[in-house]
Amino acid sequence: MDVVTDVALGVLLVSALLVVVRLVRGPTTLDRAAAADVFVAILLCGVAVLVARRGSTVFVPVLLALSLLGFASSVAVVRFLSHGDPSNERKAP
Repeated sequence: MDVVTDVALGVLLVSALLVVVRLVRGPTTLDRAAAADVFVAILLCGVAVLVARRGSTVFVPVLLALSLLGFASSVAVVRFLSHGDPSNERKAP
């Protein structure tokens, strides 16, 4: 089981590094917001792998808090971008 979790953590580390590159280089705000959302998902997966490796449920509340943070931040970014984008406004007839 240790080999599987080590490989999983390695894959998650590489994907987190790639997401950080997209977060820094993203040409638009929406790219950066999507990268931040994916980064939170990678953190969730990493904590889940650690929970599986240790066999302890101590970090389950951390998983819940991270998932709520990811959802709330995604909704906030979408609301912010939809209000700030003039192409989304309704035109008067």
